[in-house]
Amino acid sequence: MSTATDRYGNPIDPIVRYARGSILKSTDEEVVRMLRARKIAGDRVRTKGKDSVYDLSGMNRGSGLTADEVGDLTSHVPFFDRFEGKTEPFALKHMAANPEKHSALILNRVSAANFIALTTVLKAGDRVFCLAPLGGITHPSAVRPMAMAGANFTEFFSFADLERAWQTEGAPRLLLITPITASKKHLDYSEFKRALALPRAAHTLVFVDDAHMASRIGFFEEPPTFAVGDVDLAVCSADKHVAGPRAGVFVGRKDLITTIGSRAYELGLEAQAGQYVGVANALRDFDPKVIKRAGELAKQVVEVLQAQYGAKRAYLGGPGVSISGDDVLDIAREQSGKSGKPALVAVEAAGIVAMEMLEQDGVLTIGAVSMPGSSPAVRLMMYPDGNKLGVERIAASLENGISRLVKVMDNPDEARAQLLGA
Repeated sequence: MSTATDRYGNPIDPIVRYARGSILKSTDEEVVRMLRARKIAGDRVRTKGKDSVYDLSGMNRGSGLTADEVGDLTSHVPFFDRFEGKTEPFALKHMAANPEKHSALILNRVSAANFIALTTVLKAGDRVFCLAPLGGITHPSAVRPMAMAGANFTEFFSFADLERAWQTEGAPRLLLITPITASKKHLDYSEFKRALALPRAAHTLVFVDDAHMASRIGFFEEPPTFAVGDVDLAVCSADKHVAGPRAGVFVGRKDLITTIGSRAYELGLEAQAGQYVGVANALRDFDPKVIKRAGELAKQVVEVLQAQYGAKRAYLGGPGVSISGDDVLDIAREQSGKSGKPALVAVEAAGIVAMEMLEQDGVLTIGAVSMPGSSPAVRLMMYPDGNKLGVERIAASLENGISRLVKVMDNPDEARAQLLGA
């Protein structure tokens, strides 16, 4: 692991790789926080209308269905006739895979793809090398199944370090690459390509957790996963900067997809009918220009926030702006004039900011509705509603959230009430 404690000396959880606090002390509490945020958003829509919530999550998570399609989703019989087998070709094209060598599988989440792939191809004692961008980490949805399989993984944050280990220790069973992390750190494209070109042993596989592939394409202007280099397995999201339902688009070598797919069906991880059809529509209609426009707004927002909070704190995370939870705590301490160790940890501080932005301004961010294990950072993605708000209102809402953090960061009872509702 990169560190045993966070900036304030709190121990890092080895799976999620951030500190647990006295409020968000486990997955259970993070689920409560997520469900509370969903209820706040729903209540706001019921009382003020759907336009009163501004979605800066970077995700769509709608159905992706048309009215014409609903009639053929009333039973699996018309589904088989009209839709079965129609989504996978879009998946192969979306990821620039070769239909002669590769197959696709539509799963219910990216995390489901990580789980079933890693627990299938790895066994106890297997070596895994993970490459993630500096400042980011391999996602917990990959770390946990590697641990479940009993594999030994080492994480690298530069190609030079990865190559050195490759040469001294030999090729691993698996190379796992994360081009963009949950905290929106981006792996340099040249390092991505060079990692894929490392000499492999006969047993070596390469798996790319390309959940944010749409951002790579639309903002960084990089090619789809299988056009980057030699990849055995990869997954991307159908809803992260893609206008589809939450689902994992899983593509890889035909033999591997057959084996992994059998286990996925056995465990019920495959996308269900409506989800499957929505993914097809989202991939067919994918438009990288929308992401590029969101990125242009993000560049304006990051300038404002860097001037407000510091150039090294607010950073451009693709078509959005992020501030780490530790940095948010530092900003709050500075504004309060206090010093010393705060009562909250990074994930709780980022959560307070996100919940306040949602409750007071209707600004929905990942920090409010994210799943447990998501990065402890304030993340303001400009897709899909950033342009509805504009730079000034986004910056003002963030400042409101930080002001709220100043008030509760040393009052765990108030912070708990805001995060958990009790």
